[in-house]
Amino acid sequence: MITLALLIALGFSFFQNLYKNTKSSGNYTLFGLRSFSIFLILLLLINPKITHTERFQVKEKLVILSDASESIKILQKDSVLQNFQNKILSSEKLNDKFEIIHYNFGRDLLTSDSTSYFSEGHTNIQQSLKQAEELMNNNKGVLVLLSDGNQNTGRDFRYHKSSGTTEILPIIVGDTSTFEDIAIQRINVNRYAFLNNKFPVEVFLNYSGSNERNTKLQILNSGKVVFQEDLEFSENNKSIIVNAELEAKSIGLKDYIARLSQLPDEKNVRNNTENFSVEIVDESSKIMILSPGPHPDLGALKTVIESNSQRMVEIQYIRDFNNLELTDIQLFVLHNVNRNFQRTIESISNLEAGKLFITGPETDWQFLNELQLGFSKNSIDQPQDVFAVKNDNFAIYQPKHFDYEDLPPLQIAFGETEVDANRYAVQLYQKIQGVETDSPLLAVSRVKPKIGLLTGENIWRWRAASFRKDKNFEQFNGFISDLVQNLSAVKSNERLITEHPQSFLENELVEISAAYYDENYSFDSGANLNISILDSLGNTVINSSLVVRNLKYVAEIGNLAPGNYTYKLQAENTNLRKTGAFNVLDYNAEEQQQAANLAGMQFLASNNNSIIFYEDQFKTFEDYLLKNDSHRPVLKSEQKTVPLIDWYYLLFLVVFALALEWFYRKYKGLI
Repeated sequence: MITLALLIALGFSFFQNLYKNTKSSGNYTLFGLRSFSIFLILLLLINPKITHTERFQVKEKLVILSDASESIKILQKDSVLQNFQNKILSSEKLNDKFEIIHYNFGRDLLTSDSTSYFSEGHTNIQQSLKQAEELMNNNKGVLVLLSDGNQNTGRDFRYHKSSGTTEILPIIVGDTSTFEDIAIQRINVNRYAFLNNKFPVEVFLNYSGSNERNTKLQILNSGKVVFQEDLEFSENNKSIIVNAELEAKSIGLKDYIARLSQLPDEKNVRNNTENFSVEIVDESSKIMILSPGPHPDLGALKTVIESNSQRMVEIQYIRDFNNLELTDIQLFVLHNVNRNFQRTIESISNLEAGKLFITGPETDWQFLNELQLGFSKNSIDQPQDVFAVKNDNFAIYQPKHFDYEDLPPLQIAFGETEVDANRYAVQLYQKIQGVETDSPLLAVSRVKPKIGLLTGENIWRWRAASFRKDKNFEQFNGFISDLVQNLSAVKSNERLITEHPQSFLENELVEISAAYYDENYSFDSGANLNISILDSLGNTVINSSLVVRNLKYVAEIGNLAPGNYTYKLQAENTNLRKTGAFNVLDYNAEEQQQAANLAGMQFLASNNNSIIFYEDQFKTFEDYLLKNDSHRPVLKSEQKTVPLIDWYYLLFLVVFALALEWFYRKYKGLI
């Protein structure tokens, strides 16, 4: 096509300028100019594609992840980390071989110019590794982790596995020496407790060392010791769980301090103390027990529940029950349900009240299955004895200590019980003829309205056995009290409701959520809710608006100093207001470790078939990367095809040739 275009251009110009014309130098000039311009025009019309090859070098990415948490500064290793990091960034040899990218991290990945250097209050190494690999788009490269290895939030980073194309190189920063230390690892406690009751506190303690050491755990409230226990640690006894029961003597938000006495020459004493809070409430509740007829369980339950002066129990037989005045009931205990319960269950199904189903050989499971409550059973008319097995992973609430091992069996209807794991958490499993099963003996719903399922009857035997063993009913009463407290619902006609933990840790994001309902008690997402946070002196420290997220209003407040706070929440253009209180505990997670986590970083390296380097081994680290042929730059070529019409200078040549021809003709007087 290009040859044809050239022939056409030459032929056209020949007949126009030379054919039957004097073959002078001027005509030859015009012939040349016209041929050139016509050829270029035809070439642009044909628009051929020009292919050319570009060669370039592709370097692997070397991503530096620098720990920007407070612990680095506390360990006085901030300058050491920055020095190692800057050596990587300024190394000409490494820059020749790699494309170097730098990020900081704390709770999340941060840009290298972040202003929160060594001030991040939490460290999530696993999340930062994951985010960095995602930014690398799974391309082959090196991920350098500069950290002390002390993580205090998120999933365990030791088990992070790279995509296979990324090599993770941990650089340990900090003192790797080990020191003798005791620490409060965690405290489990319920958010609320009822007035004049005891509530459980579970304290997890750890010891690092090899000697036999004695210490004392104390729990204080308002400076007064309310619990204490002597403890003995050793090389073979490094973890202890202490179960305490504290009395709820007065209403309000109560602050407690758990404190371990210091070991001789203990270097880190910050982790010997931890604060926690519990809100004591005075809230009476009414419970109704419904049954087809008399049963020993009914009297036992009534006695146990009413041992709490804030609770009142009424027993009704289903044949006499008239379904009137149900709205003031907080919990229905439904014992051995059958089809005679149908009208009653229909009446209470839309109430906020909790329901506890206690089943046995006389239960009509076909009717229960039809209700589709999230549990079911294919039973036959035959009783079976089952024993209780505690589920250690149960986390709906913190139950009081109760020894299930020596309890007599309960009776169930023969058959396997199934519960929806998304709706229910199992507190007790069944053990049948010495074999532990996955069938639930006691399960509690995860969401409201609360539902409980106790699949065995004759629980009165547990009460009697508990008394024979302990000479009191405290353990059994605590077991039933916890269950009733969790399942009981408080009837509320409030249109503005708030929800939040009673305590937050220092540097933790304070989140307060709220629900706002219109006059028909339907969720209203169009309101303007404003919140004011006040300190203990009554000074306003934060004014903020709540935003709607996942069918609730949310306020997120950061950087609150440790202390007690109150809040005022108001819906604009209404008289609806809500007040509440919370506290920020004086607990800095970054201060809990006084040495680098060498074992954790070594495990990460081993898990990724890599090696670990120390803060003073930059030269070794650099040589390793430079001599590692698996990270060489790759020479790539790329063929690019460009349409000729994209060559804009050809257009200028056409215009130039035509303009030159016009001036030449003008000069010769031909136009």
